[in-house]
Amino acid sequence: MYPALALGSFIILLFLTIPIAIAIGLASFVPGWLGAPVNPSQVVRTIVTALDSFPLLAVPLFMVAGDIMTAGGLARRLFNFADALLGRLNGGLAISTVAACMLFGAISGSSPATVAAIGAMAIPLLTANGYDKRFSTVLVVTSGTLGVIVPPSIPMIIYGMAANVSVSELFLAGIGPAMAIGGLLMAYAFWYGTRHKDRIRTTAGDVPFGQAIRSSFWALLAPVVVLGGIYSGVFTPTEAAAIAVAYSAFVSLFVFRELTFPELIRVVGRTALTIAPILIITGTGAALGRVLNLLGVPVMLGDFVSTIVHEPLMLLLLVNAILLLVGMVMETLAAIIVLTPILLPVMLLYGVDPIHFGIVMTVNLAIGFVTPPVGANIFIATQLTRLGLVEICKGLPIPLTLLIIGLAIVTYIPAVALWLPSMF
Repeated sequence: MYPALALGSFIILLFLTIPIAIAIGLASFVPGWLGAPVNPSQVVRTIVTALDSFPLLAVPLFMVAGDIMTAGGLARRLFNFADALLGRLNGGLAISTVAACMLFGAISGSSPATVAAIGAMAIPLLTANGYDKRFSTVLVVTSGTLGVIVPPSIPMIIYGMAANVSVSELFLAGIGPAMAIGGLLMAYAFWYGTRHKDRIRTTAGDVPFGQAIRSSFWALLAPVVVLGGIYSGVFTPTEAAAIAVAYSAFVSLFVFRELTFPELIRVVGRTALTIAPILIITGTGAALGRVLNLLGVPVMLGDFVSTIVHEPLMLLLLVNAILLLVGMVMETLAAIIVLTPILLPVMLLYGVDPIHFGIVMTVNLAIGFVTPPVGANIFIATQLTRLGLVEICKGLPIPLTLLIIGLAIVTYIPAVALWLPSMF
């Protein structure tokens, strides 16, 4: 009864348009107020403990780094490099857009930030060179999911905290799935470019390859420094995030000189307004997950699942369906914090590797960025292009199908995610 009251009150509060952070927090207190063996002081302590976390510090730092790189010109140079490298192929500019999303995701760790940064440059350029506006917008919206699949990934950091697993291993595990899903989207771009070859103009010759490398050298060095430092063991993911902020600020201020100190302060201030609600959700989400755990929800769920599912593959199919639905209606980080303590014990019971499950959960919820009604990537794209929500959704079936195919590959071929962690 008490778990149903907690989850029911959360859903009711959402329908009353209460902000999600407050709705989660209030739902955490409801069972204790109604007589459950959960002391409200435990809820408060869990919120404080969840936020008093060194790994969590990586989340705001990576977001700040991504915003500085966008304002400081690093994102534009990453896009120019990708175009110079791939632009001569059929649909080369579209393929370059996917590659640029992967490169920027390797710095920012955020899907909406990737859409905003790459979309602002790529969509006008794509449409000016003969690509359909809806195709261009949808390509950026779906490629933006790579921002949280390519390491470093903010959802992976949150999952690592919630599941008590190595964030560095999660980052390594994300490389294979990112390459697989990025390859599917590039194939879609190549197919479109071949089909509409007569009206699409290539831009690859506009910037010579050597010049593109020279102008983008400092931008390309950023993911090398961040990821190389993590995988070599020189610094932790949190320290890497701090280095990413310092590096992006230095390059933007003193190398590219596209950012001034007052502008840098404004960028950090804008990012702080975005970060604050995320951190509140992190704390209250951890509290709700703790309450549901104390009320025995994982045990009840495990008992229920064992009556209808007898194989890990069927369990993964069921969990994928649940996570895809959750991703459509719930904010990604909140979903990870609330659902990980519930679902992970069940997955372990069936022998699913926690690192593999973390990648499966991340890919599932990344797809939630492009599915209404929440679909953060879609709403950012509407602001960039002035296309309506319905118009964008009309172009989603093919790329969304490719994302789901990528999810199936990651889910049912665990080696795609686990081969790199096993090597290290």
